[in-house]
Amino acid sequence: MTKLTIDPQEHLLADLSPQRRSVIFPVLELIIITGLAWLLVGLIDAHFDSVARSTFGAVYSPPSQIVAMLPEDQTLMVLLWLRRAVLVAWVVLSWTRCIRHLVFRSRSRMMLTDERLITATGHWRSEIAQIPLAHIVDARHRGSDVALYTMGARMPVVLHNVPKAKKFVRLLKSEIRPL
Repeated sequence: MTKLTIDPQEHLLADLSPQRRSVIFPVLELIIITGLAWLLVGLIDAHFDSVARSTFGAVYSPPSQIVAMLPEDQTLMVLLWLRRAVLVAWVVLSWTRCIRHLVFRSRSRMMLTDERLITATGHWRSEIAQIPLAHIVDARHRGSDVALYTMGARMPVVLHNVPKAKKFVRLLKSEIRPL
């Protein structure tokens, strides 16, 4: 993320990060994905344990060792690859659905100065948007979302998960200069 700089003559009025509430669902989703993936891994490992107990009278730790000892049993080979696929799917789903969102939310921010509003998305190549306060006509909030109406734009710019949105809109409206 490029470094956000503020001119020395600018005064920082607000520096905000998204609400912590915005990460509740990604964390719950991560818990569910982890639980289901490891439930499947546990079921597969239980089958490997039962085969090892019935064949050798002992349980061997890595499933690949059981497959190496019983190469004629193709079911065990399929289960070994299924176990590996479940683990890869768990890593991919955890990253794409949850962890990436948590990392990016912690890096995104909104800065309000006496001259402009600066927003950074927080992604790997963070997009930084700057809206001069002279271009902002109106600001409204609905819950934790803030809609900024700018000159020449049909649709408002919407900032999601703004902490203390009502107070932020009040501060922003006090800084907007009427034309």
